[in-house]
Amino acid sequence: MSNIQDIHSYARKAMDEQLVNNWKKMDEELKKASTTDASGTAIQPNRPSKKSKTLASAEDDDRHISNAHIFAAMERIERLQMKTLKGTHSVENTVKEVKDTLDGMGKQMEEITKVQTLEMTVTALQKEKAELREKCDKLEAYRRRWNLRVAGIPETTSEDTRKIITDLFGQVSPGIKEQLELTVDVAHQLGPRSGEQRSSRNIIVLFISRAHRDRIWRDARTAMVLKERKIRVFEDLTQQLKDARNKLWPQVEQARKEGKRAGFRGPFAYRWTKSDCVT
Repeated sequence: MSNIQDIHSYARKAMDEQLVNNWKKMDEELKKASTTDASGTAIQPNRPSKKSKTLASAEDDDRHISNAHIFAAMERIERLQMKTLKGTHSVENTVKEVKDTLDGMGKQMEEITKVQTLEMTVTALQKEKAELREKCDKLEAYRRRWNLRVAGIPETTSEDTRKIITDLFGQVSPGIKEQLELTVDVAHQLGPRSGEQRSSRNIIVLFISRAHRDRIWRDARTAMVLKERKIRVFEDLTQQLKDARNKLWPQVEQARKEGKRAGFRGPFAYRWTKSDCVT
């Protein structure tokens, strides 16, 4: 092979032109490759967006915030914290006041409950007392049904009250005269002596037999010896029965003035028949 110096001048010129063309072609291909993607689409050069500019501007502004702004924000936060703290203390005080009020109301309710309980107890005791008193009055009234009282017998310095009563009742009911010595159990004056010469205290007479007592009481209503001597025989009543009869006495008296037979049985007044009651 001959050396390159031995190449003819026209052939060397052609080779140089070919080499230059090849370099230009390669340069164009490189430029084209830098402006297109793999599919051949042209690639636009990157430009900063408006949003990026805005963010960058905000970042620049943040870098330029002064210490005064920071201190002002810190003061606002501190004021908010103090306000919140005061509000918390106010709520705590309110809760405490409400709790104290509820505690006071609870104590008042306890006191009211105690008072109500005591009132109920007192009411129950009063009711029980009234019932017991009524029972005692009934028992006392029943026990006194064996008794009679006598008024109008003058007193003497030395006397046997029981003998005076048996003699008097023997005249009132001659049919049981012989039995009165055994039937009359006790006879004595009631209350202290007055000191007058012709005083006449009431005499209480206790019978053993209820039948004999009722016989004397029935015969005494029409006995002439009692009317002549102005002696009265009446029942031994409790104060409750006396009060009840005193209220009804005007009606009984009016019925008797009208010629009707009227009287008492227990606390009730009748016109002698049970079905015709005065009150």
